[in-house]
Order: sequence, then structure tokens, then C-alpha cells
Amino acid sequence: MEFIFLGGAMEIGASSIYVKAGGKRFLLDSGIRQSGTKDPLPDFRTIQEQGGLDAVIVSHAHMDHIGTLPIISKAYPNARIYMTVMTAELTRVLLYDSLKIMAHREDEIPHYTEQDVLDMLGRVTPMRYQAELSILEDVRLTLYPAGHIAGAACACLATEEGTLFYSGDFAAFSQRTIEGIHVPKLRPDVAIVETTYGNRLHANRQVEERRLVELVRECTACGQKVLIPAFALGRSQEVLLILRAAMQNEELPSVPVYVDGMVRDINTVYTRNPTFLKNALGKRILRGGEPFYTKEIQPVAPSQNREALLETKGAAVIVSSSGMLTGGPSMQYAKKLVQSEDACIIITGYQDEESPGRQLLNLLENKEERKITLDGTTIPVKCRVEQVGLSAHGDKSEITALLERLSARQVFLVHGNEETVREYGKELAMADYRRHVYLPECGQAYPVEIRKKRQQLDNTLPYTMQKTTAFTAKDAPLLWAYWREHYSGRRFPVSQIAVIWHGRQQEEDVLQQMQGILTESPYFSPNMRQLFLFEANNEEEVEKALAPKEWTMQDLELLVQEHFTAFPYRKMGYYQDRHEIVLLFDYPDSIDKTLFCERAAAFQESTGWTISVNPSMNHTAAGSLLYAAFGSRLQKTSYYVDKKQYAVTISGEEENDREAAEEFYRQTGWLLCINGKCPDSRNAAVRTAANQIPAQELEYMFTPSNAAMQPVEQNLAFSCIEQSFAGLPDQIEKKSIRQDERGKYLEFSFVSPMVGLRYREEIQRIADQIGWRIRIADKVNQNTLFQRIRMLCAEQGIALAKNPSYIPDRRVVVVKTAEAADTEKQAAVAETFQKQTGCGCEFG
Repeated sequence: MEFIFLGGAMEIGASSIYVKAGGKRFLLDSGIRQSGTKDPLPDFRTIQEQGGLDAVIVSHAHMDHIGTLPIISKAYPNARIYMTVMTAELTRVLLYDSLKIMAHREDEIPHYTEQDVLDMLGRVTPMRYQAELSILEDVRLTLYPAGHIAGAACACLATEEGTLFYSGDFAAFSQRTIEGIHVPKLRPDVAIVETTYGNRLHANRQVEERRLVELVRECTACGQKVLIPAFALGRSQEVLLILRAAMQNEELPSVPVYVDGMVRDINTVYTRNPTFLKNALGKRILRGGEPFYTKEIQPVAPSQNREALLETKGAAVIVSSSGMLTGGPSMQYAKKLVQSEDACIIITGYQDEESPGRQLLNLLENKEERKITLDGTTIPVKCRVEQVGLSAHGDKSEITALLERLSARQVFLVHGNEETVREYGKELAMADYRRHVYLPECGQAYPVEIRKKRQQLDNTLPYTMQKTTAFTAKDAPLLWAYWREHYSGRRFPVSQIAVIWHGRQQEEDVLQQMQGILTESPYFSPNMRQLFLFEANNEEEVEKALAPKEWTMQDLELLVQEHFTAFPYRKMGYYQDRHEIVLLFDYPDSIDKTLFCERAAAFQESTGWTISVNPSMNHTAAGSLLYAAFGSRLQKTSYYVDKKQYAVTISGEEENDREAAEEFYRQTGWLLCINGKCPDSRNAAVRTAANQIPAQELEYMFTPSNAAMQPVEQNLAFSCIEQSFAGLPDQIEKKSIRQDERGKYLEFSFVSPMVGLRYREEIQRIADQIGWRIRIADKVNQNTLFQRIRMLCAEQGIALAKNPSYIPDRRVVVVKTAEAADTEKQAAVAETFQKQTGCGCEFG
């Protein structure tokens, strides 16, 4: 075996290690240096001199490990790239952000183009943890959770010449978003391990988190603005969860927390990949909960004025990238806040020696020269500066513990500054004379001869069921019994469970379907510490899960919201004695009875509770509708329950009165007679609805112009979509694969379908490019609607009396204010809300 260190040796940045083993050539990571004075690229010429590249293995999605992937992939397009599923998603987000940054640097030539990124993403093979994959002949790769950030992996590469373990960046301790490193008993011949903090021990994590909360509480109590510049990936999510928990536990007052920069995009990726997160956080997402945002913690809208945000009265906290203040919104905020005595900047992570963040940390020791250079401008520092240790790297004790567990005789120390690497390397070598410790430098090559390869543990599954049919929920008891008989007490990732069922490895779509079934099954549970591992429940747990559940009112309320999202009920009646729920609507006769009965039957099957509709109309609400339609012309109102009919007397008839009657029927299900005349509102409304539904479906579906074109591969399709929507004002919140009688198609979910329809031409162009049919989902994201309206009201100083509500048939959010608000402010909120969401807003 031979190891050539192209970058990341005796330094932090541009991690890139070239490995030759068994006649194959591998690259471990392909990072970039983000220092302004050093060559940003690793020494890629060596790869050319050594004859090329067969595969690239990526540990995680930080730029010092992925920043040059498009360059190396363009040079060697036949080399597949291996990383975890989540790292693949994060890599896409970070590289597209890197493209934007390079585009704004007029004096620099970009290192790669959008097409280079797109092509590179098409060469990625996403992997799951603990799923061994044969990537080349006689070469097997397995990825294990590394801690550090979500999706980070340690790599174990088994070749003919020996087995290599590469730690990437790792952390043994549990964080709020993820658990620590999880590596089974491996027997590598060679270990390459990071040593970022190889000469120090970390402070207690809980102590540092409490200190962060105390600093924020102290500053906000004085009405100060607090800026927490944080790495968009990993650190920001930790900070947000710390602040969220502190507010929920009333350790912090309810001050606004603004989330800005690429942090927003990374939060979205975390939400889409719950199985890579800590158990409690992942389960919150799987249940439909929002992991990061609350009414206090909100993302900054792309159109929002940042200077105006800083000028708002009162305390506020801003969590924004970049973490070193080298760019991004955090640098813009810092330019203003460093000059204010009523501000505090809290540094939470590693700072490069040349970064503005390092300049601030130096002020903690040098109280006299209080200056900082931001974006080429030197600014006096008047604000308070603090540091809190929230590192996501293992310290000296954790690195040593990992090496002891691996027991590799050949050890390379990388990813640390020279002083740290040499100090820790000397100590390591003295502790065990049999261990060969290498302290490589960039550009150096190290041949390593493994005379006697260590025997690897056999992970082959001896018992499999050899099923040829797809796994379904009905098969769960059969798999459970087999698992308990042959693998009692063991836990497996879904890739190995698929092998137990089918007898062989399966494609990603099969694994996705199987994971969904296992997650919902009463026979299996995700491991408490690692959601990607499943365990077979014991008999008592299964019996308890299958027994009729005694539902609490809170449980039922959540289930009703889940089953009846499309029905705008205003209140719920709960009758324990007869196991019945009654929903109260403003207009019960307008709901879709067939759909309601279907949902009610499903609800009863899953809960044992019946659900019905209170038949009484809310005549106060109906009166408001009539007044909205006729205003001061309305003279008299009567209603007849037996006929389901309203009668009004109005002054002066107008041409649109018939339309008003039809609209009244559509919203309420009751006829409306005007001045003794009863137009056939029912027939008109039914006719209109019947004509509209097919047209709407047609409007929402986009079909490739070339009907003969075959759809491109799924990951490539998603990459094309991301590229097409990069930089647009509105983003796709969720992409799903659906199926109808014509086969599979892609569904795009926006905050509302009206927003999606703004991009008809772009979506049609995408459909033509990738060969997939595309449909815009017809549902709105109510959580996002409510978050947006709360934020807009807060900006205008409008206090809410209660939570907003949504009326689906009108696509309107109704807001109840605590006190009379300025009509101009209400109009401004409604106008901005409509622009952002496509939905209307009504104040009451």
C-alpha cells in the first residue's frame, strides 16, 4: 500500500489523501483551503503522475473535505464518488453556495462551473451506514457514523493488500443533533486519524452550553443585539437547538432569534433526513414536527432588509453563517454590531489564523488594539466579545480511545496544525513501541508493506429467508419471528434487513420502502441512540403495541389534525364515554361528505373512535359572508334550516348578485335567495366545480415534450432540479416520487400550489430536460404559512390574540389580533404575505 498526502497534513484544510492498494487508486476526500494566502487546491498533479483515479471516498460535507470534488471529478469522470445519502444532499447545497460566492469575486477565476457540479453529482453513489459495498474488484467499502456533523462517516476500505480505516473528522460525544462515533470491532492494518485537538481536552459540553445560554440571557436582558456567527453545517443547528430548549425550559426569555445565510438551506436538508439525526430529534421530524423553528426562532426571508432588522428596538439574537466572519450575512451584521456598545458577538467554533473571527478572539487577550478588518475595511471594535467551546471534533482522550479500539499497527496523524500533530504523535509513539506512528507532510509519499494482514471479522449473515416478493407490512410478523429465532438481541441497518429477507443486496428504492414499513411496525423499533439501526421488539412490547390504545385527548387531537387536514373544522368535541369525536364546522354542509367518510373510517380503524360532524351551521359566520358580499345594501336576513336556505333583502340589484349567490352556496352548501328570487346556485356551483377539477389537474401536471424520452436517473434528476431553482425567489420545499396509472412521476411541494404555478415555464423546461412528468402538489404547507404570517405581523408590531387559522377552500389565513391594528400595516402584511405564499390574509 502507498499513501500520498495531497493536502490536510500538518494543516487544517484541503484534506486529500491518495491511496494505492491492490492495483487500485483511491482518493480520500477532496477539500479546499479557505485561507486567503495559501494555494486553495490540493496537489492534484500527483494523481496524474501516478496514473489516475478509480474511486473517491468522501467522509463528510465540510468544504475542507469536498470543496474540490467538481475539479477532480471532471478530470477523472469514470471514478465513482462514495458518500452517505445525507452527505450527498449537503454536498449539493454547499457546492452551489460556493458557486454563488465565486461568481461575486470579480478578481478571481472560478475553480469550476455549474455544469461541473451537476456532472459530479451524477457520479455520486450514496451509501447507508454499515452497508458493505463492493466498489471495485476485490475492494469492499463500509461507512460508519463518525459523529462530528450529520451524515459524517468513517470509512473502512478492505483491499487485497490490507484494510484501511479513515476517520475523517469525528467526535465521540453526543451532540443535540447527532450521536457520537459508532464503530464496531474492526481490525484495520492502517489507520488515518484526525488530530485537530490532539493536544488538549475539551471542557464539559453541558457546561459550555449553559454558559452560552447565560451569555445570551445576560445580553438580551440589557436589550442588546447578539450575533452568533456559526458554521452553516453542524454548529448552527446545535446553537439553534440549545436556544430552543432554553426558551422552552424558561431559561431564556422569548426574544426573537433570526436565522440567516446558508443555515436555512442546511436546516431543510436536516429535516429531510431524520434517520441521520439523534433519536429524539429524528422522531420529532417523523411525527411531522418542526425541528428548529418556533414562533421565536424564524428564518430571515431573502427579501428582508438586514439593516432594518438591526435597527428594530429591543433585544434580538442572530445565528448566521459564515462561522469565521469571512463572508455571508454574518459579516454584514458584524460590520454594524462591532461598532456598537449595545451588542455582543459570541464565537462558538474553530477560527482560521487569518480570519476576522480569529481577530476578535485575539481581542480577549489584547484589550488595547480593539480593531477588526472586515471585507477589507478596518473597523474599531466597541462590542462585547465572548467565546464558547462547542467543538464537534474529538479531543486527545477520544482520539486515543479510538486508536486503542482499532489497534492498528500503522497510524497516520492528519488534520491538525504542526505543533499539535508533533506533540500528540510523540506521546502516542512513546505509549506503544509496536505502533508505527507517521506524521506526514503535504507532498510526501509513504509506502507501507503489510506482511501479515489482520484477519477481519466475518459480517456475513448466515441465515436468510430468500424471499422473492417485496416486503410489506403484513410480512412483519414473519420477519420478526425469523429475526428472534436466528438473530436474537442483534440490531441491523435496513440494508442488512433486506438481505435477511431477500438473501441479497437491494436497490435504494426497495430500502426506502422497507425502512418506512419498519419504522411504523409494532414489531420493530429504531435503536434509541441510532435511528438507522432497527431492533426486534420483545413479545411484551409487541403485545403492548398491538393492544387497543387508551388515547389521551392530546393524542386524538394530533391524529384528527393529521387525518382531517383538508377539512377546516373550528372546534373538536371529545366524548370519552362513547369513544366519539364531533367536529364543528362553520359550514358543515359544504364539506366533501364522501372524502370525510373515507377519512372517518380510516380514523376509526386506527383508533377505535368514531368521528362525526355537528350538523349546525355557524350563522354568525354566514352573516359575515353576506355582509362581505352585499355590504350596506343588505337590509334583512332570514334562514330556513329545513330547506338549508338563506333569504336576504337588498337594496338595488347588481349584475354580480347571481355570482354572489353561487359563491355563497359553494362556501356554505346553503342556497341563497335574493329579494325573493332563488337562482339555481346549487347547479351552477356543482357545474363550476366539475369543470374546474380536471382543468386544475391539467394545470398542475407537466409532461415532457418528447414523449419517447426515457427519464434520467433519480439523483441526476434531483440535481438538475436543484440547479434550475438555484437563486430563484421561491424554492421547492419537498420533492417526492409518486405513481399513477401512467407510472412514476415527480411531485414538487411549494409553500402553496399558487407559488409553484409561478414557475410553469421553468418546470416545463425541467420536465423536457429530465424526461420525468412533474406535478405541483395541490396542498399548502400550513406550518410555513403560519410562520410567515407571525413573522410579518411581528415586523409590523401587530400582536396576535390566538394562533392563525387556514381556510382551505378559500386559501386564506385568518388572523385574530389582540387589539385594533393600523389598517395600513394590515394591508402591508397581507400584500407581502400574498407575494411570499400566494395565499390571502384576513384580519379579524
